[in-house]
Amino acid sequence: MKTKLIKIKQVFFVIFITSSLFSSCQEKNFIETEQEVIDNETPTNNNPDEEILNTDISVINFEQGGPVGGGYPNVVTWDPNEAGKIYFGSDIGGTGKSTNYGKDFESSARGLGYEDSHQKIAALNAIDVNGSTIIVGGTGFKGAGGEVISSSNGGETWSHDSSDISFSAQNSNAPLPTGRPRSTDPSLIQWVSGATWVAGTYKDGVWISTNNRNSWTRLKVFNGDVFVRAMAMSPDDVNTVYVGLWGDNSSIENKGLWRISNLDSSPQATKVSGIPDVVESITVLGNRLYLACGKFGVRRFVPSNNNLSDITGNIGNTVMSTAIHGVERSWNTDRVVVGTAEGNGDIWVSEDSGSSWTNTTASGVSFNPWGSNENLIVFEKHGNWALGGAKCDVATIQISPHNPDAWVVCSTSAIWTTDNAGSSWRPANGFQILTYRDVEISKTGVIAVANVDHDVLLSTDQGSKWTAIGLQSVTTGNGLKFSPNGEELAFAVNERDNNTSDGKFGIASSPNTPLSPEIKEISNTASPKRIIGSSWVHLPNKTERIIVAIDDGGVRTIDRSNGYWSNWTIRSNAFMGAQINNGLRCAVETDGASITFIYDRQTGVWRTTDYGETWSQILTTTAGSDQGYLAYDSANDNLYVSTPNEVILLKNASTEISTYNLSFPTSKPGALALDSVGRLLVYAEPLIAGNFDCALYCNSNPSTDKNMWVDVADETFKRVAPPVTDIDILENQVVLTTSGKGLLVSKSYPN
Repeated sequence: MKTKLIKIKQVFFVIFITSSLFSSCQEKNFIETEQEVIDNETPTNNNPDEEILNTDISVINFEQGGPVGGGYPNVVTWDPNEAGKIYFGSDIGGTGKSTNYGKDFESSARGLGYEDSHQKIAALNAIDVNGSTIIVGGTGFKGAGGEVISSSNGGETWSHDSSDISFSAQNSNAPLPTGRPRSTDPSLIQWVSGATWVAGTYKDGVWISTNNRNSWTRLKVFNGDVFVRAMAMSPDDVNTVYVGLWGDNSSIENKGLWRISNLDSSPQATKVSGIPDVVESITVLGNRLYLACGKFGVRRFVPSNNNLSDITGNIGNTVMSTAIHGVERSWNTDRVVVGTAEGNGDIWVSEDSGSSWTNTTASGVSFNPWGSNENLIVFEKHGNWALGGAKCDVATIQISPHNPDAWVVCSTSAIWTTDNAGSSWRPANGFQILTYRDVEISKTGVIAVANVDHDVLLSTDQGSKWTAIGLQSVTTGNGLKFSPNGEELAFAVNERDNNTSDGKFGIASSPNTPLSPEIKEISNTASPKRIIGSSWVHLPNKTERIIVAIDDGGVRTIDRSNGYWSNWTIRSNAFMGAQINNGLRCAVETDGASITFIYDRQTGVWRTTDYGETWSQILTTTAGSDQGYLAYDSANDNLYVSTPNEVILLKNASTEISTYNLSFPTSKPGALALDSVGRLLVYAEPLIAGNFDCALYCNSNPSTDKNMWVDVADETFKRVAPPVTDIDILENQVVLTTSGKGLLVSKSYPN
């Protein structure tokens, strides 16, 4: 079947690319013996029988989709000026908001989508500054790569204030506890007055800004290591801040609660005596500080008279008190709410300033979100991750300033809310921070996606409902490939982080009925490590063959004849060495028969023309995590390659290659895919921080016109600001997988 090419009418704009900006590209490491390099020459249409159509594509409309839940929400903060509005920050999924007291959330990270560390939110605090809400956040990973961000328009868009300081939105390094709870808290950035702000970092102490967060200076008030866990402005003095530190380790010099005074002149730090070595969270109610002190329990401290009380009560010390908030009443009637971790993730409430406590999650919680009767997929296999469960860690709890009975909680894999002071709990709807890596759509319209934490997910109704399938003991899915007839799905499940365990490989025989698929594990005694890419082809004798690319394991094949699978055969160890581990994917494209291409991130692109038995290298451009993609037009033997810096076309890809630079509009292309009529979609990160939006570029005629690029991303795409990890297209549907933002599924797409 001949590919139909579409010629786009330039509805919005035409991108003119001057030779001074884009025609001089970085030198490409092509294999000169196998191909002719023609970088600056526009390809011509050598197939006059192709039908040229005129179809307008001005924009593709997307919805954020996929199963709710996943990842780890770190922080939530209520808007002080707008009732019912909440903002969240997550470990991998950036920011988002709710406008109905946390019952429904949507991602809203426009402006943050150009660097991975900026999706890692450790602190988020919505502050009333002279009658206007300013949301400030801190990003980073283990004290590196992050910055201070802010929004002055209700979380619609985000600005990068400064990169002087960094936080940590994920697991810690020693001497801090390496698992949860993390160094995250809404309070870690505070407004002092005027243009002065203070911030507590992961490992570099306390910093001050006197120019509205544009630059920061470290307060030299400590000697030795300082690991800040929480902050609170003093109830007595506008120029004093209280800082909660982690110090439950003999090597850490500075511990407990500290008072930093004279912020407007010569700051000084004084340790508050009698406080435990760990202060995870602080809330101020009137003239009283309530402290969540990890495994040491809960304390109340009154700065005006240095009165200190242990109010742990029946919360006990077998768990860690990690989050605290409350409602000011009187000295003996404050409502205090505490979240716990490392034993049970419960929510405790006291209506008498900590004299007595009630566990609001002891009687159980609902696994189905607001407005739904279906349980979250994540808790079907991991029920003990849910609120109140043995493996649940509570990171944040915040009470609405507009409704004392409306509470919101960040914990393992979900945001939870109550509107009746803890009498009942439900997870929030729409909250999606799963990291996906692969997507495949079968001929019959079944969507399969693989993600980092929760098996392989299938949808038979264009993404409305999802079912998880997998193999025992490992959950990270990769290497998806439907059989040529679409009636089976091959998939791998792997160890995620270190590639130290054998991977597994399975065949689901009925992906179109995912509630009861028959899954057969394909294994042998010399199991490979994690499989991160595959193709499924037919040999001339009707034997079927699966070709797999293995992280640090070369290339192998396995054949099925007369319904029986053979053993694995090693085909090449010349490539597929150790990959970049947080990528967990490599691009594999095939014609369904003798030709397969693999983009090995460590060495470049490789080709086989004999069903995977021998391989030759055709491109030596290496790639990093979530880089290096392929799309193959087998009818015209055109291979499209997204390298870390450009998009190129390899014509006659299976024989004598000619290479063309397609003059992609930015130098940061990513995932790409061809549709059924020959249009090429390519995801692009913003070039620099000043380029505000991510883009989804379409070229309607990539084999003949290298300059015909139009951004077809809609406002949902730009609001979500997705780091796209894979794209697939079937007929009138486009599905994009993202890192930390769930899925983007098109509502319509022109044929």
